[in-house]
Amino acid sequence: MQTQTLDSLFQNKIFRIPDYQRGYAWGEHQIKDFWEDILQLHEDRMHYTGVITLEPLKKGECEKWVEDIWLVKNRGFKPYYVVDGQQRLTTALILIQTILQSVPKDSSLNFSSISNIEEKFIITQHETENELFQSYIFGYEKDNPSDEYLRTKIFNRYSTSNNHELTLYTKNLYKAKKFFLDELLKLDRSEIENVFTKLTQKMKYSIYEIEEDIDINVAFETMNNRGKPLTTLEKLKNRLIYLTTLFSNQNDNGSLRDDINNVWKTIYKYLGKNQDRPLDEDQFLRNHWIMYYDYSRNKKNAYIDFLLDDAFTSRRVLKDKVNPLTREEIIKYIYNLQESIKYWFYIHNPTMPSKTVKVTNDQSKVLEKLNNIGFKAFKPLILSAYTSNQEAIVNPQ
Repeated sequence: MQTQTLDSLFQNKIFRIPDYQRGYAWGEHQIKDFWEDILQLHEDRMHYTGVITLEPLKKGECEKWVEDIWLVKNRGFKPYYVVDGQQRLTTALILIQTILQSVPKDSSLNFSSISNIEEKFIITQHETENELFQSYIFGYEKDNPSDEYLRTKIFNRYSTSNNHELTLYTKNLYKAKKFFLDELLKLDRSEIENVFTKLTQKMKYSIYEIEEDIDINVAFETMNNRGKPLTTLEKLKNRLIYLTTLFSNQNDNGSLRDDINNVWKTIYKYLGKNQDRPLDEDQFLRNHWIMYYDYSRNKKNAYIDFLLDDAFTSRRVLKDKVNPLTREEIIKYIYNLQESIKYWFYIHNPTMPSKTVKVTNDQSKVLEKLNNIGFKAFKPLILSAYTSNQEAIVNPQ
């Protein structure tokens, strides 16, 4: 592990946030802390900002980054997934962009032109007689709605991905940019340049590259950072992926691992689909547990203990001869989660059009009334009715 500033980290590297991770989750509290750290930092001192964990992509793995492969093959850029620290790294890039917007285009910062700074941190390009090549240095994987929003609304660039979906995470990106723009308006030109200097040269990060023989998801579960800790949903995903490595028969070529990542991608999509009323992931997991397993009033977070300490453990894979955990059990569970999150979203948003769930107009009206008066303890029952196609339970007749 080595300590680097942003200025040294962004040297011939390209970063992407994997699509199975949650989006930008920092709120006002974390953003204010980040900003205050910069303002209070003495010009002659360095500030330790936290850990950024990177996964180097193996040769050939970045071939799907069609827009960016020229940087790797022709310019020698190294491609990385941001495994941990994406929140603080995203925040830093948002601040860099707002600083660039706050100074004249023909000016400079720290004796670097604005165009050179943009090329280093935001977007780099190369034009030939027949084609224009351009790549974003930092961003999300292509089919993530946050990728389009980051490019167009945060970096103020044109994007051809045609994915204009707004989510909780894109809303958080907007709030972060607005906060920094408002704060920078309070500063004069020299103070803004001082902020840029501190951000890129005085804030130090511990950079850790995951070794090839270390499972990325197992490592992710054990990480800590100053920002938001891992949620139960994130811990569960990484626990399931870890368990897939313990099965003696490994002939699926990682397909179960891919399935888990794809299911979590769907879950994050629907949790943040309504940016004005994001769904609480703990409520979803708890109600799904009540529906899928057994309800217990023993304690508030019994579902967490059950999922992480009883249902999905290495002991059940390696030692339990009576009730061993199988691949089939994991597959059945995750696909039920994937189906349930779509209905869970619709239960809470019955007026939003949906092509992924089967509901009638009468059911939508009933659900709308229930959202107004409260569901009490009936959410797991309604969810069960939809996922098991027992329409009579949620039909007003």
